[in-house]
Amino acid sequence: MISHTNKVRTDPAGAEPDKPARRPDLSDRRLLAWVTILGLALLFYLAAKPGLPDAWQRPGSEILQPLAALGAALLLAPFLFSLGKRGGHSKAPNRLFILHVGASLLGMFLVALHAAAAIKGPPLALVGLLILLAVTGVVARVHISSRMAATFARKPAPFQAADPAVKARLREVIDAKTALLKRLDPQASEALFSPTLKHFLGAPLKSLAYARLARREAQLMGARGSVHWLQAWWRPVHMALAWLFLAGLILHVVLVTLFAGYVADGREIYWWHLAAW
Repeated sequence: MISHTNKVRTDPAGAEPDKPARRPDLSDRRLLAWVTILGLALLFYLAAKPGLPDAWQRPGSEILQPLAALGAALLLAPFLFSLGKRGGHSKAPNRLFILHVGASLLGMFLVALHAAAAIKGPPLALVGLLILLAVTGVVARVHISSRMAATFARKPAPFQAADPAVKARLREVIDAKTALLKRLDPQASEALFSPTLKHFLGAPLKSLAYARLARREAQLMGARGSVHWLQAWWRPVHMALAWLFLAGLILHVVLVTLFAGYVADGREIYWWHLAAW
């Protein structure tokens, strides 16, 4: 008699047993190679730019404006990654992460080609934000990721006596989370639950209230203070930079397409636009 636990699944032809799908990975070496290749390509472009035709000397030309539009679209890929992750729609979130990194780097490169044609004025702030986004993202993936992996399932200061007052407040927060979770998602466990896009769309007020309680719990536990400052703050800084860049990008697109006259300030409006207000 063969135990069910010892059975190996094969097809009638005796093929190899089924293997779990391999999760894609982006190694640090490959990421640094991508960054290096695109950086060298940008330097080569800057060196060759003085000898290129006039269409490469003006950011709104028939070549550089479409490249900038494509680059801006690629830079929106991280929002797709966030929606997929928070919405629980991806069985392998690292695929979306690789999409995030690859599309962001290529988008940055194309936008840099556009910006290098006229490095002046307010758009320089957008270029600066892009550089900071790239730096914080690469540092987090190459340097901080190992720190984050080391903190999983680790209890900071395990033998330190808890402050009774903090312990009481923490109990109140956990009780409030448990009561709220029964109305937000009755089948979920408070110890494992985190609101997803589905919860924010279906019950936004309850989801926001739960997120605030979770943040308060982390503050009482000193979660941010228990790790290195780089690990504690890189993500809030990266996210703030991303939202600032998005706001600046939208403003730039609106100005050059609808307020071309204001942007030109008496000069020729040579780029594609909808209105010259």
